[in-house]
Amino acid sequence: MNSTGRPATLADVAKKAGVSVATASFVLSGRGGARSSGSPETKAKVRGAAEELGYVPNRNARSLRTGRNGGIVLALGTVEDPWGLSLAGAVRDRALPQELSTLILGDERWFEFLSGSTFDCSFVTSVDVTPEGPEQVRHLARGQCGIVAFSEHIEPERFDVISSSPRPAVHAAYRRLRARHDSVAFMTGRTIDPEQRPYFLSRAHVFLDAVSEAGDGPGLDLVHASGTDRQQSFEYSQRWLEGPDRPTAVICSTGYQALALQVAAMHAGISVPEDLEIISIGDVPSDAQMLGPISFYGVQDVFTRMADIILERALDREGAPGRLHRFDWEFFPGGTTIDGADGAAGSGVDGA
Repeated sequence: MNSTGRPATLADVAKKAGVSVATASFVLSGRGGARSSGSPETKAKVRGAAEELGYVPNRNARSLRTGRNGGIVLALGTVEDPWGLSLAGAVRDRALPQELSTLILGDERWFEFLSGSTFDCSFVTSVDVTPEGPEQVRHLARGQCGIVAFSEHIEPERFDVISSSPRPAVHAAYRRLRARHDSVAFMTGRTIDPEQRPYFLSRAHVFLDAVSEAGDGPGLDLVHASGTDRQQSFEYSQRWLEGPDRPTAVICSTGYQALALQVAAMHAGISVPEDLEIISIGDVPSDAQMLGPISFYGVQDVFTRMADIILERALDREGAPGRLHRFDWEFFPGGTTIDGADGAAGSGVDGA
């Protein structure tokens, strides 16, 4: 605060530093590299004055001046999956040099939250979960241009779309393991009702389609709901591997489930991949792995590619037409399948 007891203003900072208000604005807005901001000594004086006075920039005023709001929100739906945290890290690393903060929305209320907020870019993963999702994205795009939707169905309009379907990957994973095993199990988070075909087919439903396509029966007994977080998945895996119906091949719906199963197998003394093969639909990021790379279906360099798309949209304030980015899946052999025991895994797509 200044001597009057009121919050310090930009003019107060400029007066104390002995510079113009314009120069103080250039330095404190992050444009200090511009010629108008003066010498290194001038910049140091301005920043010192701001710190001494306790000056806090007015974000609303800055937004009006620059057209930027200073943030990227990632509507991931959960904070349990290492996939989302790896994406957030990649976005953060690119956003910070641009003076953009990265926020994570860890529930499915993205439409309600984003309807009352404005960010430089909003990345939404759960567009396809409900019939209303695509129209909700279009509604948000009428008020803000910085949107990237993760969707198999919606077409880009004033927003970008990253399209990446796990269906072919689930079918390919089943065929790969079924060629070597009498039965292949599937590990998912929540129990499903096979009698109901929801609007959004979960990976477990896609697995049942793959079983049926192979002529292996209904397959419901092959689907194992382990719980929706890493600890639940690990505890379920322990019970499963110690029980009478111990599997020899498992497809996991997410990377964190594959990791939990791999660790549980080690605790149970089960050899992977000789006695248990594991394939993840979506990768386990390398910094989350403890026992070597897990075989997975995914997309090469997905975090880098997605982060670049999100940041590009955040920096484009002209409302450019949306673009469609298609990500095709492929198999990355790791140490949890016989055909990849000597291989190495990279980074892949996971998502909802």
